[in-house]
Amino acid sequence: MNQRAKILGWILIVAAPFASLLVIEGCVRLFDIRPKFERDAELPPWMDRNILVKDARWVELLSAAPRDLRNYYSTYEWDRYLFYRLRPNVAIPLTDVLAPPGIRERTRWILRTNAKGFPGPEVPYGPHPGTYRILCMGDSSTFGWGVESDEAYPALLQESLRRRHPGARIEVVNLGVCGYSSQQGKVLLEREGLRYEPDLVTLSFGSNDWSRVPEPYDEAYRRNLRWIGAVREWLQRSRAYQIYSAFLLRSVRGEGSTDVKSLKDAALDMPFNVGPGKSISNLIAMVESVRASGADAILVSNCTPGEMDVPIRQASERSGAPLLDTETILHAALPTLRADEDLAEPRARVEALYGDQMMASHPDLEVYLADRCHPNVVGHRLLARDLARMIETSPSFVKASGG
Repeated sequence: MNQRAKILGWILIVAAPFASLLVIEGCVRLFDIRPKFERDAELPPWMDRNILVKDARWVELLSAAPRDLRNYYSTYEWDRYLFYRLRPNVAIPLTDVLAPPGIRERTRWILRTNAKGFPGPEVPYGPHPGTYRILCMGDSSTFGWGVESDEAYPALLQESLRRRHPGARIEVVNLGVCGYSSQQGKVLLEREGLRYEPDLVTLSFGSNDWSRVPEPYDEAYRRNLRWIGAVREWLQRSRAYQIYSAFLLRSVRGEGSTDVKSLKDAALDMPFNVGPGKSISNLIAMVESVRASGADAILVSNCTPGEMDVPIRQASERSGAPLLDTETILHAALPTLRADEDLAEPRARVEALYGDQMMASHPDLEVYLADRCHPNVVGHRLLARDLARMIETSPSFVKASGG
């Protein structure tokens, strides 16, 4: 009997904390108590120091538009393997924060995701007999930052190929996620992308591989593979834990503020999140994974000015995967845009937004957003058109279309 009492006592000792946590979690959900972030323009509690330091400049820009700051980060949730991912089934309005203040409100667009947390229509995993499936992977340029989902180049690519090949069953799946590095892209491809069994994959990573952070992304990924990642994954499902995390972070950062300048200054002595060397190896590894699955791979450079495009160019040379150089395409198109009737409607929208004077002073606004990095509605159409032509010469497409 004494032995039973001892065992029961130990069970109660071990179970009591868990029971208390369950009671707290139940009360939080019963009374619908949420982290302060969901009510005010603060950073979400799931952002660890790696992501916070990487996004310091972006946070600084969005701080001038508190509603957009809250809206933007409310589109994400914590992920054990990818660090964060887009939440499913969101439709959140955002503006181009780099646009001139007088027109910023007119740049409003809707960031939308499907039930899997990606842009565009939801597509099931697995076999797709009789359908040629293209998987577009990348960061914000592939996602379609600043434009509606059906105006991003993956959606336009599907439209273009179907128009050019009437009767053919062609499907394009967009797995672009804003802010993703090549490390995150490689993990997403291995864990989820190849489950779609694509015939061809476009890979557009590199612009987010140059940030200085406390811990390189590959090391953070390996750490999350261990038990500590499993514990964090379990805790992140608790709303009580999220509220507690938000409280601690506010205590560290200061109520309602983030010391962005100190974060940027501290980052100067930190390692790259990925860096050029690992960027090359990640891109080559993705190409090899795609080919091992029986699909073709195409590399797409986006938002990689200057030396930032060196990794993707070297990856193309070493792997033999064709490269679509978007910067060259968009700049080469500028002199002939006015004569291109297919672009008349989107061009008119861009010109109406900025006005004749600004367009004359900054002609690259014809194809880029105000950041001179992400393609606008015209730029996406140009990319889709050239990418469609490149895909039509790929072995898988030639075979699928009977030559």
